[in-house]
Amino acid sequence: MVKILHTADVHLGREFHSLRGKGKEYRKQLLQTFEHVLQLAVDENVFLVLIAGDLFDTNRVHGIIIGKVLSLFRKLEERNIRVCILPGGHDAYTEDSIYRFVRFPPNVTVLTTEQDHKTFDDLGLTVYGKAFDDKLVGESPLKGLSLIEESRFHVGMAHCSIRIEGRVEKDAMILDKDEIANSGLDYLALGHWHSFQDHSQGGTKAYYCGSPEPIYMDQKGAGSIAMVSIYGKGDIKVNPIWVGSKKFDKMTIDVGTVKSIGEVSEIIEAKADTNVILEVALEGLCNIDWDLDPEKIEDELGASFFNLRVLDKSHPKLEEVESKNFSEETVVGKFIRLMEEKIAGASDEKDKALYAEVLKLGFALLQGRSEIIE
Repeated sequence: MVKILHTADVHLGREFHSLRGKGKEYRKQLLQTFEHVLQLAVDENVFLVLIAGDLFDTNRVHGIIIGKVLSLFRKLEERNIRVCILPGGHDAYTEDSIYRFVRFPPNVTVLTTEQDHKTFDDLGLTVYGKAFDDKLVGESPLKGLSLIEESRFHVGMAHCSIRIEGRVEKDAMILDKDEIANSGLDYLALGHWHSFQDHSQGGTKAYYCGSPEPIYMDQKGAGSIAMVSIYGKGDIKVNPIWVGSKKFDKMTIDVGTVKSIGEVSEIIEAKADTNVILEVALEGLCNIDWDLDPEKIEDELGASFFNLRVLDKSHPKLEEVESKNFSEETVVGKFIRLMEEKIAGASDEKDKALYAEVLKLGFALLQGRSEIIE
């Protein structure tokens, strides 16, 4: 049996500006989780570690991070564990690529435009991969693939999207399903999509391993690597192993359905988890006299989460936004009167509804609540 650990999309060095004060802590967490992943390689007695793109979030990474990564790779070298790295979209193999300047230990192979495969004779296995550079936009990562006949097993790496009609049609590198089926590969280690997914076709097992930690708010299912066991031709088992320490989550609260601001806080607090990065959107129609203060809610409940962000996208109830409540000498008062005239003179219900929405949004913006258009 040949045992392989497949990971990708680690994004070491990412800034996480949206996490504000917790960004630096989460940046450290990515490195700690990567260390945990490589320790799994030791514990599980794997022969080979595949990193299918975006080990780094940028080609400009702090020396401390690079030093730590090299140290971790040297520990694998002591156990005779080999590593193959494929540059991705964030750490692309461009002229300023980090992979052109860092000297990796002998057990590490970086697949580049100059070296697109690596054969491990003792394993009877060859790893193939086309590194992304700024000249390959829209190209298939399997284009021109030529298998080494002397190898028993053929393992590919690709940092790309899978073409799905009507959903995914373009990307920096993109792959058709029939290319996977006709590739002749035994296993294709995919990177770029951040959740564990099976895209096997024909006789080729093809998997996205997922990112070890969540990277984007809108991508659920992250936090895994793939453990690949090759028992023989056509006999390959792929299992996800969950390694992530944090989870991104989103929720929407319709403030028009709650009785008080206190109830809003209770709904949020029910999701409390110090390993959750939570984004809450307050939407719907609220009472004009409610003091919905996102920062106050964040201060009160922030300690119950790894990071909490509250966005106020609610609108005041239209019947409460009346010109009689605002002086015509003010900007707000003039705006309300102008929109009331538009609503009264609307030729049909569609235009009337449009002007009413403009009134609600405009009123909120004039009150300093720009979150409603984020």
